[in-house]
Amino acid sequence: MTVLEHIQELLPDFSKNERRLADHILQYPYDLQRYTSINIADICNVSRSAVIRFCQKLGFTGFSDFQKAVLSEYEITKSDHMSADTTALDVYQSCITQLREKTDMNELSAIGDLVVHSRRILCYGMDHSGYSAKQMAFRLSRNHIDASYTNDSSILSNYKNILGSGDMLMVFSISGQKSFTEILDVFRSRRVSVILFTMNVNTALKNHVDHIFYLPSAAHSNSPYLLDDAICFYLAIEMVIENIQKKLK
Repeated sequence: MTVLEHIQELLPDFSKNERRLADHILQYPYDLQRYTSINIADICNVSRSAVIRFCQKLGFTGFSDFQKAVLSEYEITKSDHMSADTTALDVYQSCITQLREKTDMNELSAIGDLVVHSRRILCYGMDHSGYSAKQMAFRLSRNHIDASYTNDSSILSNYKNILGSGDMLMVFSISGQKSFTEILDVFRSRRVSVILFTMNVNTALKNHVDHIFYLPSAAHSNSPYLLDDAICFYLAIEMVIENIQKKLK
């Protein structure tokens, strides 16, 4: 069992503060490469001692050991990184190149067909990924497609009684963790098409969605500061919109 799978398994037993840490780590595992225990405590609005207790509950002596274990699972090492003088624009240019060369165009076309023929579309992203969901809904609406967004899991749950055959759910999740599986299965049982945008090629959601758009990660680079993966999501959104516009002509 991986560290992230262990965190997922313990979710029901976590305290409120531990759940904040767990949710953030599951959603943004790459970010750990830049964190100290103080950084992540501030981001999750918990104390540093809460971070240490969280790591110890998972069987580690402290945050450093926990950090190394998670990053090793994602093989985030110096050998994976670009040169130290790589600029942000270099990294994003690399992401554009990867999108151009590695995107499954048949998958992109299939997503475009589903969007064009959908009655209504709900875009969902948790935490920071919510901005990408909002952008997708905005871009779809500008193309006269009925689309809305939410970054609230409770609202998402309510939609399982609203969306049905002919509707679509778009999920933006960097890590594609399996915390979504139950709700996604409910949507699919109601014949809602589910599309996942993720940066994890080993996502646990593979068998719980209809189509997956895999993206490169800008955060997984040797930059002096943590780059924003939302830009990669936005690039993918424009690829989807371009494909839709061609189909609508």
